[in-house]
Amino acid sequence: MRINRLSLLNSLFSVINENNQGDSYFVLAHYFLEHYRGLDTLNIYDVADECFVSRASVRRFCQSIGYDNFKDLKSDTYSFDEEFKDDVNHFYRPDYREHLTASIHSMLEELNRRMDNEGVDRFVERLHNSRNIVFITSNTTTARIRDFQQAMIICNKVVRLVSEMYTDNELLESLDERDCLITVSSSGRLAYAAKDIVKNSKAYKFLITVNRDQSFLENYDRVFHLSANDLSMEKSVYGKYGIDYMFDVVYSTYIQKYDSEIQRLKGERECFPFENKEK
Repeated sequence: MRINRLSLLNSLFSVINENNQGDSYFVLAHYFLEHYRGLDTLNIYDVADECFVSRASVRRFCQSIGYDNFKDLKSDTYSFDEEFKDDVNHFYRPDYREHLTASIHSMLEELNRRMDNEGVDRFVERLHNSRNIVFITSNTTTARIRDFQQAMIICNKVVRLVSEMYTDNELLESLDERDCLITVSSSGRLAYAAKDIVKNSKAYKFLITVNRDQSFLENYDRVFHLSANDLSMEKSVYGKYGIDYMFDVVYSTYIQKYDSEIQRLKGERECFPFENKEK
């Protein structure tokens, strides 16, 4: 599977979120989402007829999200059942709520131990000293990192996300020793797919994962394992709640260590805690 396939859902949802309903790209993206479970069985003639567009329009749409043509998109896909079967089974368990609560509690205790202050400080220093901070993410992980991206603006730090169109990406190709490239890949699937991109990058490279494949150490300067156990083959809370926890801790450390404006405003509030706003 090629890496752009990992961002297909991101790309399709991005199109329908950012375009008008009458736009041909919106119509095509919406159609592909409605037929996602059988995407690999569609043919371009039916797609063009049902979406009231030309076959050339279908091809241009596919190219806009990283595929050469419609056939290329189909050959790179896999069925809904293969992708989401584990998720459905995970949520279908009758004791799901109790299991989730216990899993999150256990995860928080482990992450609190694993994220020692010295290690967090080093990571924060790397972020602060980097010219560019670029994350490689896919699907649900993108939303987790986007929150961090927006929060870092308060610290006058622009964080970039690459969550689709990974190949032939000018930003990724332009990174050098002054930059920091962070791959967030809980299961390791994105890390495997991004191997060549990361290997060729001159940036400082950091991987966040629960996959303990030792081969990752060959391409990354630092690998942070969210858990002491290899959880790459199961649906775990680390890829969702663990990443949120990690970057909340990182952000808190960053603003306390570096953001002088926030420190100044915090000091002003503490000096006048009971200021009467009514004059």
